[in-house]
Amino acid sequence: MQLRRDKGLCYWCDDKFSFTHKCPNRQLMMLHYEEESENEELETEPPDQTQTPLPQTDTEHHLSLNAMKGANSLGTMRFLGKIGKLQVQILIDGGSSDNFVQPRIAHFLKLPVEPSPCFKVLVGNGQTMTAEGVVTQLPVVIQGHEMLIPAYLLPVAGADLILGTAWLATLGPHVADYSALTLKFFHKGQFITLQGDTNIVPGQAQFHQLKRMQNTKSIDEIFTVERVQPASEEDIWGEIPADMPPEIAMILYNYRNIFTSPNGLPPQRLQDHTIPLKEGSNPIKVKPYRYPHSQKEQIEKMVIEMLDQGIIQPSNSPFSSPIVLVKKKDGSWRFCTDYRALNAITVKDSFPMPTVDELLDELFGAKYFSKLDLRSGYHQILIQPEDRYKTAFRTHHGHYEWLVMPFGLTNAPATFQCLMNQIFQQALRKYVLVFFDDILVYSTTWKDHLIHLESVLQLLQQNALYVKLSKCAFGVEEIEYLGHVVSGKGVAMEATKVQAVLKWPKPTNLKQLRGFLGLTGYYRRFIKSYAKIASPLTDLLKKDSFCWNETTQTAFEELQLAVTSA
Repeated sequence: MQLRRDKGLCYWCDDKFSFTHKCPNRQLMMLHYEEESENEELETEPPDQTQTPLPQTDTEHHLSLNAMKGANSLGTMRFLGKIGKLQVQILIDGGSSDNFVQPRIAHFLKLPVEPSPCFKVLVGNGQTMTAEGVVTQLPVVIQGHEMLIPAYLLPVAGADLILGTAWLATLGPHVADYSALTLKFFHKGQFITLQGDTNIVPGQAQFHQLKRMQNTKSIDEIFTVERVQPASEEDIWGEIPADMPPEIAMILYNYRNIFTSPNGLPPQRLQDHTIPLKEGSNPIKVKPYRYPHSQKEQIEKMVIEMLDQGIIQPSNSPFSSPIVLVKKKDGSWRFCTDYRALNAITVKDSFPMPTVDELLDELFGAKYFSKLDLRSGYHQILIQPEDRYKTAFRTHHGHYEWLVMPFGLTNAPATFQCLMNQIFQQALRKYVLVFFDDILVYSTTWKDHLIHLESVLQLLQQNALYVKLSKCAFGVEEIEYLGHVVSGKGVAMEATKVQAVLKWPKPTNLKQLRGFLGLTGYYRRFIKSYAKIASPLTDLLKKDSFCWNETTQTAFEELQLAVTSA
């Protein structure tokens, strides 16, 4: 440098320097000023070369926009697989650097989650997300091939597990044909070909995922296409009770679709409902009942809902039956059609109905129980198209007919029970009892019960039958079934029914007496000499006038006492 100065040369080229000189090798120099810290101390020792290296930069970990949204595109393949025993959707994405698994999967399976290195994942839109931890050995099965894969916990949409270039690199030489959706490689000394599935639909994004995607600007616009009522708790699968055995929870999760609300009409079944009429019968036409104004509004609302669901349609049928609203236990209304006139001209189905006593006898020796209740069971069976017009009903503002089997038809119980018997014929009275829409699974051992429960859920799924989760119970040792308490110790009366008998007031007319005898008669198997004790009361039903005396009062009190000691 000094030699150039002595010769008067430019520092960066061999030309003579002057104030008018323009160097062809000009450089831009920047001076960065930093304020001195009052507490700054000079290092007196060299840095420790054994310290843990700094974490990788953010940009070395990235997630493609397709993987973030769960979208299918060039450079991706989608498979069905399993993590543990849980069925999951797997997306192989060459645009993502690492493997990412949904945090809810790891938490649900209680996998060992370790703190991940402090880094952020660069998303395809330029934003970043923070990994919530890492599972170093995630047990994954793809098309029968078992693998242990490290994966970071990252909430993404549309797929449960994303396998990126980090996993592809572990395969060694491999051939990924994204047009044919095949991945070929050697694994454990075996040549493997994985075939992607084009029929797998990306899972629906949950609200918290959409919110996160919007916060990270992974989606540009969100449109509200339709505003719907919030789903009830039993329809939102994911919050499994903490006290539920994990083996049961895993089985239910694999069949979670049968716990949702059905949309549209049910499929055609082996036993759709028919309405055969007696020879020479004419169309029946019954005048609609009068309703209070409050019920009219409720009827209009329910009719609109059923039209939206597609289970009724407008009708011009010559038949017409009136409707009536019946209040449920929870205070809501049940829409019923009064088909007494139609039933009178219908040919009766003599299909044998099961009795409660003979069903309960089958439970001897059982220790574990699960109960399933079908969601609006009758509405999961179609009416034969040629018989729909016979179900027509009138409200104060319209004429409609049913496309599914309604309540009130004389042969509806026979149709429903026949269908249930056909579906569960291989399991009936072996480990399944069916009483209309109440299904009871019973087993002597826990291992058998898991197998039995899964087989029942599989049959329900295969036959597109939906279950109301809030009315179910799984893997319990004591359960209420058909008004009884069933356990490994045997069958007992339901406590609420015992209290109802004890609190029953002295009958003052035949209607009240019939109600009392109906309730106590249901439990006659628990009452020794029931017929003898109740004879003064049953004799009273045969007389023309109601006459309560000392004999009937004694019989009434004896029955109440017998129920408490049963």
